[in-house]
Amino acid sequence: MLNRVLIIFLLGICTQAMGNGYIDSLETKLILVDDSTKLKLLDEIIPYYFRNEPLQASQHANKMLIIARQINNKEYEIKAQRYVGLSDSRLTSDHEKALKKCREAENEAKLNGFTKELILTKLAYGDIYRKIGDDTRALQSQLEAYHLADSMELYRLIAISLSSQAQSYIELEDYYKAEQCVKKAIKLSKIHDHPNVLAGSHIIFGDLYVERYNYPLAFEHYQEARNLYTTSHREVQMAISIFKLGDCYYSMDQVDTAFQYHLKALKIRNRIKDGVGLAESYNKIGLLCIEKGEFQRAINNINIGLRNAERINSNRLMQQSFDFLYQAYLGLDDFEKAIFYQNKYTNISELIYSEASEKRIEKINTEHEIELRDQRIKSLQDVTQKNEQRLEISQKFNVTLVLLMLVSGLLVLIFVRSYRDRKRINQKLQLVNRQVVEQNKQLTEVNSTKDKFFSIIGHDLKGPLNSLTSFSQLLINHTAMLTEEEIRTIATDLDKSLKNLYELLENLLSWARSQTGRIEFTPKKFDITNVIQENVRLLSKAAANKYIAIDFSPEGPINVFADINSIRTVIRNLLSNAIKFTDYRGTITIFVNEWKGNVDIGIKDTGVGIGPEDQEKIFSISAKHTTLGTNREKGTGLGLILCREFVERNNGKISIDSKIGIGTTFTISLPR
Repeated sequence: MLNRVLIIFLLGICTQAMGNGYIDSLETKLILVDDSTKLKLLDEIIPYYFRNEPLQASQHANKMLIIARQINNKEYEIKAQRYVGLSDSRLTSDHEKALKKCREAENEAKLNGFTKELILTKLAYGDIYRKIGDDTRALQSQLEAYHLADSMELYRLIAISLSSQAQSYIELEDYYKAEQCVKKAIKLSKIHDHPNVLAGSHIIFGDLYVERYNYPLAFEHYQEARNLYTTSHREVQMAISIFKLGDCYYSMDQVDTAFQYHLKALKIRNRIKDGVGLAESYNKIGLLCIEKGEFQRAINNINIGLRNAERINSNRLMQQSFDFLYQAYLGLDDFEKAIFYQNKYTNISELIYSEASEKRIEKINTEHEIELRDQRIKSLQDVTQKNEQRLEISQKFNVTLVLLMLVSGLLVLIFVRSYRDRKRINQKLQLVNRQVVEQNKQLTEVNSTKDKFFSIIGHDLKGPLNSLTSFSQLLINHTAMLTEEEIRTIATDLDKSLKNLYELLENLLSWARSQTGRIEFTPKKFDITNVIQENVRLLSKAAANKYIAIDFSPEGPINVFADINSIRTVIRNLLSNAIKFTDYRGTITIFVNEWKGNVDIGIKDTGVGIGPEDQEKIFSISAKHTTLGTNREKGTGLGLILCREFVERNNGKISIDSKIGIGTTFTISLPR
């Protein structure tokens, strides 16, 4: 949905939404006016067709290009080339051709000094790259647009490019940077009085909160966008904001209220004949009818949505229609039609996936060519370095020959000194022998500890494996006698055993690699808040299953100097433990504090706590300690041992503060 908000920005729609009758009147005028006026009329008509009839948009864009060249109007020629490129991207998915057209527009804009058109073309690049799935290149084009707009103090375009960047950051799951961009866009739009850009920024902010599952805050931003669009009579965008408000209510399980909002959006979209919007609204109303058990009503609405999706050539919306029709016919027990639409859904999904795969393969091939080129350069550098080394060795050898005679004269003196040196060496050997004896003693103790440890691990491995064997035998021999609920229970237990076995093996392998020196610790500066946010996203599902709230609100980037991979493992283990030992509806708080030359990272839970006698055991390999989680999750006993190993290898410290029944705080301190 956000892409459609940005494309409205990109196409430069400044008038209020146009209805079908208004477009018909403009089409009539096209026949009667001169070429210069035709260009202005086409510039109004094309954005409407982008959302309603992509084929018409393509045809009108090409007509605009021909007229602009005939009367030598460079500004409208550049606009037309951009429109043609965007048309090719949407209508035929010929993204390479679309990029070529945009490159032509870019070159013309640079040559003729049309900075505004150059900025809009850069943003068009971003839109096409995002459709390809290359969000990194999309972001690069948007940043170029931003710097151009900033250099010319074009505040409206600065705000639009910031909103575009926010969308790319959301796709890349860098929510912190997305939030910073959209906040700047909102601030600029307020200062320089661009209410429609401000409204679009609020919609993006709402989408950002939806990604974070914070629906109340998303609702506030969508409502603000609706108010602004209502004031400026932007009916297309107003319908988008109302549609998103309905989605918020749906996500908050308020189906009836969601239904009313989607009906309001549909009413507006019917009035202005918004093709994309009609497909979306009829599909969503159909889904809500399915939720309410009104299957025939759902089918009627979804079929209208499907016809609109076919008219605007949207594979994504057709895929959605087929999926909802399958669900509706399944609800009516009409299995023949359900299977028919399931096959339709599968076919179009394969088409979408095939197109995406081709784009990914093209991107991989390009990256491979770059990698091969870098390897060839490195090979040439290696050859040059080796030749320089050979030359250096040759020069040293020549110098050595010259000095050989001098060295011979010194041999006598060396012989005299050798006796005294030999005596000193013997003394050193005795010292070394004593050190070797002491090290052998320590090694014997370590081996004994490891033997005990591997004995415990062997026992822990047998437990899940025995459970798996028992469950599989039960399923093989007694399937006919088991109820569906019993089979589901067995499957759940199988899943728990497999997850525990996987966690045990993963920690065991990590520990083994650390002991054999196979893990490379490469310290460098990195933002610890990004690593924490990454692990919060990774484990958010596990926390949600137990209704656990994770509170982490960084004020900004905080750098540490450590090996990022090992610290990522430490954060993941500590956060996973906090979720495991925190009861339902508990809270986990993560804080990051800078103190002198160190950064303290704390993970505090409201879980079961650890007794003083067990706090000494949890970091010791010889006293392997493990307990069951609040949902009877079984630990491996290795996680905290790994944490201590990795933190200390990074010149850091780990500590624990825990009270039974109150909770536990693990704190790691890393150098800045």
